[in-house]
Amino acid sequence: MPDDVGSGSDAEPARRPGLTALGAVTHAVRTSISSPPSDEAMEAVDELMPEGEAFVTYALRFTALIVLSAGIASFGLLADSPAVVIGAMLVAPLMTPIVAAAAAVVMARNVRLGRSLVVIAFGTAAAIAIGYLTAFVAGTQVVDSTDLPNEVRARTFPGLLDLGIAITAGAAAGFILPRRATTGALPGVGIAVALVPPLATVGIVLKVGATDDAANAFLLYVTNLAAIVFSASIMLILAGFRPDGGERSLVRRLSITLAAVVTVAVPLSLHTRATIEDTSLQRSVTSSIQAWDNTVRVVELVADVADGTAMVELRVAGPNEPQPAWRLASEIEQRFGRPVDLRLLYERDELYLVSVR
Repeated sequence: MPDDVGSGSDAEPARRPGLTALGAVTHAVRTSISSPPSDEAMEAVDELMPEGEAFVTYALRFTALIVLSAGIASFGLLADSPAVVIGAMLVAPLMTPIVAAAAAVVMARNVRLGRSLVVIAFGTAAAIAIGYLTAFVAGTQVVDSTDLPNEVRARTFPGLLDLGIAITAGAAAGFILPRRATTGALPGVGIAVALVPPLATVGIVLKVGATDDAANAFLLYVTNLAAIVFSASIMLILAGFRPDGGERSLVRRLSITLAAVVTVAVPLSLHTRATIEDTSLQRSVTSSIQAWDNTVRVVELVADVADGTAMVELRVAGPNEPQPAWRLASEIEQRFGRPVDLRLLYERDELYLVSVR
């Protein structure tokens, strides 16, 4: 590395004639990457996953927090309360072992990586079990998938936006943890990325037999897990952390984490595409109804795309005789551009005024 880039103080670029602002930023980044982390940063990362007798204390504290946070999340999900679910995110302890795993990946510490993964696996299983138990005891109003609250449903169809949130939240965690002066921002990271609520959702929907929804909720959790490990690893590398076994080991480990992110991105892309198609279909149906008969009102609308065909179930009410249903189906097909299967229920609005004196 050239001497004018790899040496000198951070203030040195400002004294060099002709160095642009971009050049100064580039120099600062390259210096940070090439410089080893400070003793304080190393100590902060080492404290993420303690060893020896300290690990026993950590494991007991982690167990208590994962049970409590999963319980809070489960009750909040069943009560359809976003505020309670956010509270569970603040209590959840899963972010610490996940970032510890990212640090172990970067520094090639296999024993610590294995310990972190065991803690993560235990926390994952415990949160799912608490969600199932809570739904069994307190979810008496949820007897099948149609009764699921909105907070639960929101976590059963992840998309690419969730992947973007997880990547940026993981990068924030990787930036914060080695720097004790910025740890006050860590609760915001816990709120931004959902770890325990999706796991509690898995348990709740498994209780009602909705296995597809459970798989989607677990996909959301795995998405967050893979993205956080990858992006936190990148931030730790930018902070100067390196493996003891050389750069080749680091490239191999990062490739594995990147492959995990790409793997979860495939079903997320399919979910996102399906969501976009369903939204477009609903808009086409709404506008088609107005063109078909602007005197009716929509009572219930269910629309999705299956095997290239628009499946529409519609219940409307109006004051007049219904227009032919085939005209509405043709209008939807013209606007949406796909074959349409329409099931229409028309209810006649009737008004009775009775006076008995």
